[in-house]
Amino acid sequence: MTNVLQNQKKSNFLKPYKEQALKDIQISIEEWNEFQEKFFFYQIFSKKKKSNHWETSNFMLNHFNVHLKWSKKIIRSQKNIEKKEVLNVLMAMKNFYSKISVIKPDLSHPDIIKCFNLSAKENNLKQKKIKFKDSIEINFYDPFNNVIGKDTRKIEQKYNREKKNALKYIENSLDYIDQINNKLSRFDSSKLEKPKILTYSKINSRYELKFLWCDEVLESYKNLKKIDVKKKLNQIKKKINYLNIIRPNRSDSLTEKMYECLLNDNVMKSPYTKEIKRKFDIIKKKLKKVFTF
Repeated sequence: MTNVLQNQKKSNFLKPYKEQALKDIQISIEEWNEFQEKFFFYQIFSKKKKSNHWETSNFMLNHFNVHLKWSKKIIRSQKNIEKKEVLNVLMAMKNFYSKISVIKPDLSHPDIIKCFNLSAKENNLKQKKIKFKDSIEINFYDPFNNVIGKDTRKIEQKYNREKKNALKYIENSLDYIDQINNKLSRFDSSKLEKPKILTYSKINSRYELKFLWCDEVLESYKNLKKIDVKKKLNQIKKKINYLNIIRPNRSDSLTEKMYECLLNDNVMKSPYTKEIKRKFDIIKKKLKKVFTF
């Protein structure tokens, strides 16, 4: 009888967490609606500019941070979401929570397995190993309803630029390898256009390959044969194409380096934005003497 009760407890341990998550998101939705109903100056000076799942990040630009939470802890965030998208995201989160099965949760979903492991840890139960999928095309339900914030959008734009450059370097290198091994080109390889990431040595007919990303050499590979170069170039090509900027596999060392490069300079405030904030703070101090809440 004791074993039956223990097994029942183990199979239902997610239930109270799901119920609490639904209560919390409903409160956040109601507080957002209440916040929206207030007039402009109240929104500026009110101390209540945050809730369980949202908070102001830049009121001048109408940007908000929104957090996916489970057991009062942040699972994932989107920062600097536009104001008009906040309610849309909160409703999507509510839908996400409601879809989580407490009996048989979909542990292939990267956000659900994080929620599962958090609850399992708090109940001294075995956690599940997180497995990252190679392809970014897998259609998981997104708790943020595919809405991304300003910061992520900048990273996405930078990724697309770097991806284009890196893939061009790879194609140039593959073409070079084919030409260097062509009998007609072999006699005068000096006339061939040298690829930016590949060096060929006539002495031992070996190659040195560099992976260039964001103008940084992330990895280098020396003394490679032709077949090894092609294999490594295709591996890098796959890594570039499958990099998921929303859920990067940061346990993989090369993916971590690539993602860190994309993050650089994306959180820096421009001088123009700083100047707006400075002027806004002056206005805010003056108005605060007039309005009290």
